[in-house]
Amino acid sequence: MNANPGGPQRDPRWWLPPLLGASALFPLFFVDFFIYSFSVMYTDSCGPDQCPTSVTMPLTTAPVLYGAGIVLVLLSALLPWWPVMRPARIALAATGVTSGAAVVPLLLTIHR
Repeated sequence: MNANPGGPQRDPRWWLPPLLGASALFPLFFVDFFIYSFSVMYTDSCGPDQCPTSVTMPLTTAPVLYGAGIVLVLLSALLPWWPVMRPARIALAATGVTSGAAVVPLLLTIHR
């Protein structure tokens, strides 16, 4: 029996989008870190002051994109647990995973 019949109901699967988003970001972190570490080694010869922006811009943008993905997935867990918020929760988690996945093609475009 419902303890609050007139109030908003609790979504029984509120935890699913944040969990799926976090479980997708976790292995993606290793891929991103692997490519990022080799990209940083690629720029050792030119240094931070002499590298062109086609090299330094992806290296400075990649951690921000991945961090934004983590924040978006965490925000999807902090939304209210009402069924009305389910589409927003799914959208936040999906956008977070997409932001983390966008790091891979960004780092693969580094060239001199």
